[in-house]
Amino acid sequence: MGGSEVRRNSRRGVRLGLSLTVAALLVGVGLTTVGAASVSAADEGVTGKTITLGFIYPATGVAASISQNGLKAFQARIDRENAKGGVNGRTIKVISRDDASSGANLTASQDLVENQHVFAVVNESPFAFLSYRWLLDHKVPMMGNGVDGTYYQQKGNEAILSSGGNGNPFGDLTYDGAARIMKLAGAKKIGVLAYGAASSSVASAKSLMTYAVPEVGLDPAYTNTSIDFGASDVGAPVLGIKNAGADGVYLPMAAATNVAVAQGLQQNGVDMKAVLMGTGYGQDFLDSPAAKALPASTIFLNGYKPVELKDAATKQFQADLKKYAKVTGVPDYGMYTGYVLADYAIAAMQKAGKDLTRQAFVDSGHAIGQYDQAGLACQPVDVSVGGLGKVPSTSCAYALKLVDGKFQLFPKSGKPIQQKLVGSPAALTANKAGEAVTTTTAAPASP
Repeated sequence: MGGSEVRRNSRRGVRLGLSLTVAALLVGVGLTTVGAASVSAADEGVTGKTITLGFIYPATGVAASISQNGLKAFQARIDRENAKGGVNGRTIKVISRDDASSGANLTASQDLVENQHVFAVVNESPFAFLSYRWLLDHKVPMMGNGVDGTYYQQKGNEAILSSGGNGNPFGDLTYDGAARIMKLAGAKKIGVLAYGAASSSVASAKSLMTYAVPEVGLDPAYTNTSIDFGASDVGAPVLGIKNAGADGVYLPMAAATNVAVAQGLQQNGVDMKAVLMGTGYGQDFLDSPAAKALPASTIFLNGYKPVELKDAATKQFQADLKKYAKVTGVPDYGMYTGYVLADYAIAAMQKAGKDLTRQAFVDSGHAIGQYDQAGLACQPVDVSVGGLGKVPSTSCAYALKLVDGKFQLFPKSGKPIQQKLVGSPAALTANKAGEAVTTTTAAPASP
């Protein structure tokens, strides 16, 4: 698909750009063999000159503020590769679909495979979990960012590739980075909110309060895991945080909800040391009235290198966005994940060589081993088959404070926050054995 068609498929998103470390809805499934030994009728989407990829993202609906800008960055990275001649002599074409943050994710996948005859589906939506089983059954690889479920980590699901690697904890496992950041900001009593419709988000919030907060010497004061997906009416949880005496809160939800909580705390005169948002980093937030009004206790968590570091990788990222997508300023979460997904897909296709098949794409994606996420990783992530179901015992993340309406590295040195995996003894033991914990739930309903 040409650039003009990509632009027509893109939708102008809401102002609050965000990242999201929530909405994980999980289902386990077995895998049938993917692909064939050579390019054939079973490997649609590949010709001698082109490779056609399907791309699904939430341009509209309750999750739009998560990844509505993902297509721009995905296409920008593809365009840079095509400008160099493509992958092994083949130009990459992209056909995109908006899943409207709903069950349309499955119908979008079906359309891309059955009617558009794509080679593989890249699924950036939090609702990707709705499609993976059908894609496995139809022997079509899927690539996602790995945060919408543990199914990426299950042995037998090797054709479901995660650009986030084998590093997303679920169940009774979590990293203590969020707690460390709040402690560094001076917080002592901690609260957490989560979307009730996202079971792994609920589990993550609970494990944070049960394991990570005590691990770093903080007091777990308030937990509310019944927030409506995408809600902006947050009066009750704001009062809950205030009444509990919490001076730090972790918000792993959509930016619109996170900002509403931060504003509510400010309006109620709650003296917070840290309002830590798992989402919201991006130019859309800086351009919003909230950026001018919220205090310096507002902190943003970022798993990728923030552009404020200004290293070679972040400069290349921004240069590609400017050249190919006409995007300037601070990229949001959707742009980061879209760009990294494109880079990972390109890397897997390059490694597969001229004889590109779906099975070779899957095998090569895993064979990369340690993937640097287009140079934007805090540390390389493990994408190997051998690492499936094993969350690394250590990781890192970046934090940024809101200072005078701008993002400022926190701490100012720009060094990432080192974090340790914590959890129940049983979960830690299972993780070492490569036995991922799974949770099943339903998709949040559209309003």
